[in-house]
Amino acid sequence: MNSQPATSRMLICELDSFVRETVKGYPFPDPSGKWLDCRVFLHGLPDSQETDTYPFVIVRWLEGEIESREDARTVLTDTVILALGVHSPRSQAEAGLLLAELLDCLRRAFWKKRILARRFELVEPLRCQIVEQQRQQHRFHLASIETVWNYVWPAKALEEAGQSQLLSGRMTVDSYAAPEVIEAWAQSQERGTI
Repeated sequence: MNSQPATSRMLICELDSFVRETVKGYPFPDPSGKWLDCRVFLHGLPDSQETDTYPFVIVRWLEGEIESREDARTVLTDTVILALGVHSPRSQAEAGLLLAELLDCLRRAFWKKRILARRFELVEPLRCQIVEQQRQQHRFHLASIETVWNYVWPAKALEEAGQSQLLSGRMTVDSYAAPEVIEAWAQSQERGTI
């Protein structure tokens, strides 16, 4: 297992890959009427937007927090928003149905996966909402999916002591990937054996 600590950047990159794989081979119409796979963008639409930007999914980090727990773990919670955009050249009703289909595709994939890259845990509930559109853009529909992810950093004392030293240097572990070792360290610290 990778000894690098989980980070917001890693989460965003993993989500980007996961979304790309999920929507691959799942076409939606673009404004010209051609059926294309969704384009996936990090953090925003490209500077030079053309009508062929649709259909799209944007993966964007929104907020995060860090919490120290009594069990000596540092738990991070990051919220990442997926912004979805679809277009129907035929009607507003069809655009709404296509958007519901894309939402279902992604929600189903997240619900089945729940653990991303063996590090990031999806927190319930998975929230979705439609973004209100201006009247002249009625064939373009937008929605968002709010995903919240928990992940753990190694115990502060272990990190300060060195990533691979434990029990006075007699034992080496991958502290990023071994929560049970962190727990053993915390218990031995309470007993005063370290």
